[in-house]
Amino acid sequence: MKEAERQDATDFEARSKSAFDASVERLDGRTRSKLTQARTAALAEFERARARPRWLSYTPAAGLTAAVVLSVLVGFWPRDERMSEGGLSFDDFDLVADTESFEMLKDVEFYAWLDEVPEFGDHTG
Repeated sequence: MKEAERQDATDFEARSKSAFDASVERLDGRTRSKLTQARTAALAEFERARARPRWLSYTPAAGLTAAVVLSVLVGFWPRDERMSEGGLSFDDFDLVADTESFEMLKDVEFYAWLDEVPEFGDHTG
């Protein structure tokens, strides 16, 4: 059974090649010239693409890797850690971004101090 299938495939290939060759022979000179020019241009582009430095092909993968690493670092960054410059945590930026809470910004030091004071129920004494 396998041999018959192989023979059928070979016969199909031979018939296809002869039909293609016959169709090419029927083309006029102008069309053949255009096809030859297109083939030459395609092969030249292929050669130019092969001549590019190999490291350029890794550029998209490197960018994707950098984005993934950055997103993982941002995702696992500690949320309660205070910023060194202003003493505000990342959660406090919601207050700054909200225009309705602009009045609270006048007393930022008070709210920072209030955040550091233990709650009333936590005193041991």
